[in-house]
Amino acid sequence: MNRDLGIGAEMFGIGAAVFFVAYAGFEVPSNLILERVGARLWIARVMVTWGLVSGGTAFVTGPVGFLAARFLLGLAEAGFFPGII
Repeated sequence: MNRDLGIGAEMFGIGAAVFFVAYAGFEVPSNLILERVGARLWIARVMVTWGLVSGGTAFVTGPVGFLAARFLLGLAEAGFFPGII
């Protein structure tokens, strides 16, 4: 993947950090919304957006798209684990 996207180990690490920042930053707001709208609806939203964003990563063509996809994946996935628990 790194060779196909033209990124190195450093950019891959930045992508991991971008994912973590989005995931950690939106975990609490996501669970506050979960309490408001209900677990069934919100976890369904998480699963659908997680799947769509994961599938969308197949269309990434460069470093900027990679970082955007990682951020959106962290955003979509935020709140899943605490919401399930």
